[in-house]
Amino acid sequence: MYRRLLIAVIVLFSTTAFAQSFHDFGFSRSQNIAVRSQNEQLFSFPWAGGINSVKAAPFDLDFDGIEDLILFEKHGNRLLPFLNLGFPDSVAYLFAPQYSHFFPEVHNWVVLRDYNGDGKPDIFTYGLAGITVYKNVSSENEIRFQLITEQIQSYYYNGYTNLYTSPDDYLAIEDIDGDGDLDILNFWILGKYVHYHRNYSIEIFGDAEHLDFRLEDECWGHFEEAGESNAVILNSSCGQKDEPTRHVGSTLLVHDFDDDGLEDLLLGDIDYPNLALLRNGGTPQEALMVSVDTLFPSPSQPVWLYSMPVVSFGDVDNNGRDEMLVSPSDPSLTKSKDHHSLWLYKRDEVSGLYHKICEDFLQNQMVDVGSGAVPVLYDWNGDGLTDLFVANYGSYDSSKLVNGFLTSYYASSISYYKNIGNQYNPSFRLVTEDFGNLKRYGYQALCPTFGDFDGDGRTDLLCGSSDGTLLFFRNQGDTLPDFAPPAPNYAGIDVGDFSTPQLFDLDRDGRLDLIVGNRRGRIAYYHNMAPSGSSDFQCVTDTLGGVDVRDDDVSFFGYCVPRFFRNSQNETVLFCGNEQGTVVYYDLIDNNLSGTFRKKESALNETVGEGLYPISDGIRSAPAVADLDGDGYPDLLVGNYAGGLSLFMGTVPPPLAIDESRLPVPSLTVFPNPTAGCCTIALGEPARYNIAVYDLSGRQLSRMETAGSSIFSLDLTGYPDGLYIGRCESATGVRYFKVVKQ
Repeated sequence: MYRRLLIAVIVLFSTTAFAQSFHDFGFSRSQNIAVRSQNEQLFSFPWAGGINSVKAAPFDLDFDGIEDLILFEKHGNRLLPFLNLGFPDSVAYLFAPQYSHFFPEVHNWVVLRDYNGDGKPDIFTYGLAGITVYKNVSSENEIRFQLITEQIQSYYYNGYTNLYTSPDDYLAIEDIDGDGDLDILNFWILGKYVHYHRNYSIEIFGDAEHLDFRLEDECWGHFEEAGESNAVILNSSCGQKDEPTRHVGSTLLVHDFDDDGLEDLLLGDIDYPNLALLRNGGTPQEALMVSVDTLFPSPSQPVWLYSMPVVSFGDVDNNGRDEMLVSPSDPSLTKSKDHHSLWLYKRDEVSGLYHKICEDFLQNQMVDVGSGAVPVLYDWNGDGLTDLFVANYGSYDSSKLVNGFLTSYYASSISYYKNIGNQYNPSFRLVTEDFGNLKRYGYQALCPTFGDFDGDGRTDLLCGSSDGTLLFFRNQGDTLPDFAPPAPNYAGIDVGDFSTPQLFDLDRDGRLDLIVGNRRGRIAYYHNMAPSGSSDFQCVTDTLGGVDVRDDDVSFFGYCVPRFFRNSQNETVLFCGNEQGTVVYYDLIDNNLSGTFRKKESALNETVGEGLYPISDGIRSAPAVADLDGDGYPDLLVGNYAGGLSLFMGTVPPPLAIDESRLPVPSLTVFPNPTAGCCTIALGEPARYNIAVYDLSGRQLSRMETAGSSIFSLDLTGYPDGLYIGRCESATGVRYFKVVKQ
């Protein structure tokens, strides 16, 4: 009956759009497949995509007067919006990725500051060796930004020129002199000294609308960083402009930590885990740093977070006071802590000291496996339900300085999430973060595929790795995995670096062939020559289908993760992850294995409201495809380098002529889902909505008509456990959703 109801919905859609041409696939982002931790904690937003290296900022996304939160993830240039539900003295957020489409493209670093005093935060982000600024021109419940300049200019010595900044630094953009406009602190181009660029907008124009900067002080605070470490030297005249022996990279934050009316400086440094608090003992007109605290915020709970910690402030628990968030910001993908990498501190208003509350703020509500998440869907226990495995490049273990430079160590593992739902309503529970106890071997970038390689009736494990070879783990157990020590260099296969294998009967001869992607962005094909039930792989080509997922304008590498499957017409198609973070779609594969596959779409799309947007959730995308809810449409999981997953449920394919320039209508989310009885329906913006709920027979159980709100309560108490279908109608269209009561 559930399938018939969905078919009816599809027919209704088709009657309004029969004359249009359609994409082959449709996807809609979702949080509605439940995920639980090992201790049965239900994640609030399991498919938020993971966190490695973020800077946070308050931003009222839905214009309800409550400060929401937006994170910038450096490892992938992602914006992660979270709606604050506004419960007093409580942390309660709803992941709202649809809002990210309202923001311009940003990269390397982002600082949100209101430069013109209109109460709306503007965007400062990295430009070409400088600072790009977008003005917030939002109005009438619509977020909009206007490009003001691609490079801020500052008056250096004899004239205006680009105000230089590194792509790795976080600048201090604050009203340093207290005159009402924003000034900028940045490091000298070779590090060591902090430059003060004063904004003369107030003095010259009488308002804060302008960005008229002048280099006012080449030795702000009268200190310098040591050339071979992160030590701070006080009472410096900054006179020696020699090149430091180590590379540069720092985070700057200005804040009056001791409430004496003077701006102190918090300094993070590349390759180091701590923050240094430089206390200002000068005057409002002339900063002078007089002491250095390298165990900020306290000796008992210092920030010790590899590498290059950056600090953000915001009232995350609605208590009227700002909390402190700390995360690594090292630009390297292989240096920083990645699991438990967003620390939350609260300030005691009596003592003024900051106390650490947790090390995984927001992360503890999402799937996050460290760095480089690669999902694989496979029914491990043979119960007919597709389970979820998530491998990683590795999770951070430790760091040490080698010849003055930071070296960090990672070990790869595979997390196993058992499907505890049913064929129409999947639900995953974490069983182990180290399936098969593989982390002990210390490999990087394990990428699993499952199959019976030796014909003994047990499911074995074959893994790609960072060196491009394959590792074979023979299963010696019956039900629980009991893998023998790895047999390296399986079948003598070496595809270069970062091998990503998949078992798939590519030529339809009844035997599983071996397909292996690699860092070059290509695919090698090994035909299985053995009788059914065993394996003998022979190389056919290392450039299967002419597939190459590199973007030559960006990188020499592609990091191809191939996923072949068969669509509803039983045609073989291919989805490929890549370094840029999109999912590339190829067809014309059957009877064409020696030819060139057609690149049907350079990037698969998600439908958001009535807009169409490329699926792009951070670098090094890794797809997994299966019909998880039994509705006949393939669903898509996409991993990224920040260690998380995004979920896109298969939907009716959108028309090719869809207006991609339209701003999206915020999506609908139901939580908790599954529910014991009561749940919340949240939409991104207040409007007039008609919401109805039906059982699987099509009988309407409840209906409500609302106006001026975006959050509604739904009570299924008294109804039997099971699956229910909801319909939400507004002036912009109709959405269907599922609610599970259990």
